[in-house]
Amino acid sequence: MMALLGSEMVETLLLAPMPCHQVSEDEAILLGLWRDFSLEGATTTARATLALLAAEASAGPIAKAMGTTLARLTAAGFDMPVRVAGTMTHQESSK
Repeated sequence: MMALLGSEMVETLLLAPMPCHQVSEDEAILLGLWRDFSLEGATTTARATLALLAAEASAGPIAKAMGTTLARLTAAGFDMPVRVAGTMTHQESSK
């Protein structure tokens, strides 16, 4: 999925370095995609977001890769909707 995103994005994804304590805008978009794919009924929103980010022919394969990844994580015992969506919607950084 990340390989497809890296090669098929309309614009380059900007990811913060590991020691950074703030989530970048592009990272927030990726987190939103994972959340939307993990929630029933939200895949239409995720696919619409992907259509804005990736080359048209790649949005479907990226969506399939994300769905497959989430299915495998769920099969391995991870409760993905709870882990991805959580109960907190926003938190300010202390820095």
